Amino acid sequence: TLLLNDQGKVFEEVERDGDDDSEDGDGKSSIKLGLGDFIFYSILVSKAAQYSFAAFIACFLVILAGLGGTLVLLSVYHQALPALPISIFLGVLFYVCTRFLIEPWIQDLLRTPFFV
Repeated sequence: TLLLNDQGKVFEEVERDGDDDSEDGDGKSSIKLGLGDFIFYSILVSKAAQYSFAAFIACFLVILAGLGGTLVLLSVYHQALPALPISIFLGVLFYVCTRFLIEPWIQDLLRTPFFV
């Protein structure tokens, strides 16, 4: 904790003994993701990348958005939440939509000559 004087300058640094946040991030307010979460994310993104670039980008962005949504829910509920369900559900949903709806539409657009 930093103590400030009237001009806003730091004049003393005080260590608190009962602080929940330690230097190595083991505190109550730290955010942790397990290695398994990243393994599942990477498997989904790599399978999408094997199919097409559009599926890869869709899965990548949706997984990041799902992680952001999980962090928002974490800040609202203030308790431990699993990181996988939102991101994986959205990733699989967008992969299926990209593969069976968007990719055929893109292929049809590329097959049809477009004259300006």
